[in-house]
Parts: sequence; structure tokens; C-alpha cells
Amino acid sequence: LSASGPTTGEIRRPSDGKVPKEVVWIQCVGSRDEAKGVPYCSKICCMYTAKHTILYKHKVHDGQAFVFYMDIRSGGKNYEQFVRKVMKEHTATYLRGRVAKVFPRGDKLIVRGADTLSGGQVEIAAEMVVLAPALLPSTGVQSLAQTLRIGYDQNGFLTEAHPKLRPVETNTAGIFLAGACHSPQDIPDSVSQASAAASKALGLVSHTSLTREPTIGVVDEQTCNGCFECEPVCAYGAIARKELRRRNNELIAVVAEINQGLCQGCGACAVTCRSKSIEVQGYRDDQLYAAINAISR
Repeated sequence: LSASGPTTGEIRRPSDGKVPKEVVWIQCVGSRDEAKGVPYCSKICCMYTAKHTILYKHKVHDGQAFVFYMDIRSGGKNYEQFVRKVMKEHTATYLRGRVAKVFPRGDKLIVRGADTLSGGQVEIAAEMVVLAPALLPSTGVQSLAQTLRIGYDQNGFLTEAHPKLRPVETNTAGIFLAGACHSPQDIPDSVSQASAAASKALGLVSHTSLTREPTIGVVDEQTCNGCFECEPVCAYGAIARKELRRRNNELIAVVAEINQGLCQGCGACAVTCRSKSIEVQGYRDDQLYAAINAISR
């Protein structure tokens, strides 16, 4: 379809270069199907398919376009009007139902499926079948997330710190999300997220100094026994190992050290520490006990 593509914008079958007169688009191939694919909606397929049917009809005037779909999801500015225009102008025939089988017959592909709106079975002799597969995270994104100490969900997409209050920030300060690494995104949404992420990054680098919350973890090096059970529970990668040495460079002990620039004051390390060598500033045990005693009087 693209003028800069391998066919310079002409609609050709990959198998023999013939111009297809009947084209079938099949939506949700591997999407919204936990048994055979992924449970989520890939978001961009409905609108891109509608666009492609229009481009196809503009290039092949006597061609027929068919679209098998489960549900049309056109959430966006003027998206619904665009899809309705495609249907109203008969650019494409939309068939609500699943495709049961696709098999070759001669030089054509037979597409069998159901039209749940009419309650009947449909069989189309297509010269080309176009699939809309699920959008998947890039290979290796989970390894990258573990290296950067940022979260990812069960589907492999990177997760934000808060879906409403911090939608482009991650749990690791200074790392922001934009585009399809976060979830299936179209171009307008990706641009919006990228603008927000760039604004957040600019807010960090435009100052000579950064302010942080005073409630961060601190380690008592005198009582820390170096078990480092706090290290794996820190979601921000703020805990490192520090060597304590004498003046003659003799090693005394290896204790935990908290990077104040990375610590977000969640308190997970303080809860894990068996020797109670880690406390969160402003939430020391004696402060909490004093508050409880004052309330209970």
C-alpha cells in the first residue's frame, strides 16, 4: 500500500504478483484469546484495517473487501465516524464473527466463518487474506526491565509507577516510558506519551540540583550484619554493598548502603531487616510508638 514499499504502492499478491480482486481481512488473530494467544486487545488493528480497506478500494476500483471482526473498537477522536464512513460507503463488507477455517482451492483461499448478525455461515473465495495479529512486546524486554530495575506485567509490557498520577514514570527515578513498550499504542498515543516523557526528562536535566523526599531509608552501619536480605526486595535498585575498612585498608565488614538519589522511601528494606539496622527517616520505631501512645491516651 505504501508508495515506498516493495510494490511501489500497487496491490499485488506475494505468491504470483497478481492484483487481488477479493481480499479478506481477519481481525483479532491471536488477540483477546487466552487459549490460543494473548488476552488483551491490540488496539490499533480496527482502525488500520479500516484505513487499508479504503486504500485498497482507491487502488483496485473493482475489488471487494471483507472484514471478519469480533468487536469494532474505535476509541479515539473521530475514529467512530471514520469506521462508520467505511461501512456506509460500502468500502468494505463487515462480518461480525469468527473465521473457522482458511484453506486453498485452486489459486484462491476459501475463508469459512460465521456472521452472527445474520445468523448464517459465510464462505468467501478470496484471492488474498490479510491477518491482524496480536502486538507483542519486543524480545528481551523482560531482561532489560530486570537490568534497569523497572516493572513489567504478565504480558511482558513495561509498567508505569501509577496509571493515573504517574503514567509515563517508572519505579526507577529518571526512566520514563513511551509507545508500545508500555502497551499496544498507535502513533498519536505514542507521540503523546513521548511528549510527556520528554517533558519529565527535561524537568530533571534543566536544574543544577534536584530535590528529593526526606523520607528515605538509612542504614546503621554499626548494627548491620551484612545479610543483604534487603537487597533483592528493593524495587528501585537503591541498595548497594559497602566495604568498611581500617586506615591500614584492613577489611572490617561489608554492610548495606542506600543510594539517597534512588531511594523512594517505600520501607520494604526496613521491614525485611532482621537486625533493625534500616529505618526510614521520619518513620523510626520510637516515632511511631510515640504517635500510637499519644492517640491511645
